[in-house]
Amino acid sequence: MKIIKKLITIIVLTFILFFVIDETFTSYNKEILIINEDKFNSITVGSKINYKEYITDESESNTKLIEEFISEGMNVDDFKNTLTKSTYYIESTEKYKKINYDFEKHYSYEELEKIYLNLVKSDIVKLEVIGRSFDGRNLYSIEIGTGKDQTMFEGNIHAAEIAPALYLTKYAVDLVNSYESGDKETIELLKNHKIIILPSANPDGYDYSVKGKEVLNKTNSYVYINDNLIDNDYYKANINGVDLNRNFPTQTGGLYYKGEDLYYTVSREKSTKKLEYFPGDELGSEPETRAMIYWMYKNYKNTHAYIAVHSAGRVVYDGEQYLSNTFNKLSNACSTIVNEYSGYFQLGIEADEGQGIEGTSTDMIGEIAHGYKFSTETGRLSTSKYGEKAKNMEQEMCVLTIETLENYTKDLDIIKEEYYDMEISNIFSDIVTID
Repeated sequence: MKIIKKLITIIVLTFILFFVIDETFTSYNKEILIINEDKFNSITVGSKINYKEYITDESESNTKLIEEFISEGMNVDDFKNTLTKSTYYIESTEKYKKINYDFEKHYSYEELEKIYLNLVKSDIVKLEVIGRSFDGRNLYSIEIGTGKDQTMFEGNIHAAEIAPALYLTKYAVDLVNSYESGDKETIELLKNHKIIILPSANPDGYDYSVKGKEVLNKTNSYVYINDNLIDNDYYKANINGVDLNRNFPTQTGGLYYKGEDLYYTVSREKSTKKLEYFPGDELGSEPETRAMIYWMYKNYKNTHAYIAVHSAGRVVYDGEQYLSNTFNKLSNACSTIVNEYSGYFQLGIEADEGQGIEGTSTDMIGEIAHGYKFSTETGRLSTSKYGEKAKNMEQEMCVLTIETLENYTKDLDIIKEEYYDMEISNIFSDIVTID
């Protein structure tokens, strides 16, 4: 009887062990499934970013001006680890076939992924996984072209703003299709330029906005739990309840100044309200933010333009009062291109500084381009000459936020009409080639 019991115990334990291993293997394979199917291969190379080049023990001298810290600075080890992560590319051995995409339906993020994985079958494309989202989705950087002169495009950092992800996907598809068809103008363009596209900086938010909470993996996430309180058509944050476009460790991110009122849209905590956005308890806290920080530092040195595509409002934000005249001049030249094609209203260096709405991706890349270093004291980018206008750029570039569409919408007919009527692809290409 004892022998039988022991045998039963062994069988049960073996089954449990097999189940655990199988589940782990399945879970792991779920993460890399997109790489293994259809003859995809992954290549991992060591990071070329030396964090010591970008870090300082000094801090800016503005502490007496600060009324309140809404967010703590970014953890120093998180910053270092973000910059020193390995570079992770996906390759395909299959031959490229023309991709048909023209806003025909509401694609899930998984369906958009399949487009990106088909793009990499072209020899003009490199596809990098720059990180994983809070809910486990890949963030993709699509590199198109072989030229040294680079332009970076970022889209869909806000959940309900799905149009930018679709615009950048359409732009990428048309470029590669045109190249593969032998179009001489496109071939020349991609010989002299490299176009680096992050179509969705918030893939969980994209999927939630398009498909609802049922597509989310983490049932204990902020969005899943509070879905019945959230207006899905206007929700901006990631599914952890943090506005990624306020979560960057910029000099004035996550704080506001004495004598300034906290801007009405800034929340001190996670919120389901339409116009309340939380920058996070700690800057750089979100995996999506850290992926973008890595992406910026990896690519900025050869970049002449950084374009953040949003919706809505039909305006273009360019320039910063505290950054250099060179930066503002270059940014204005790029925004003029947008205005000439689309009529989108240009908003220059008019300030909103010190009201708690800094910490954006464009703030971050602008400060990086000016040589601001990450302070171990504040957990933010820093300049020892705080209060003085920056004079020089280490990497000259224009930086824009383009707000497409008149209003928030998921109507594909309206989204498609905007893309063609406002000549968004021409805007993108003219910025790529601007002198």
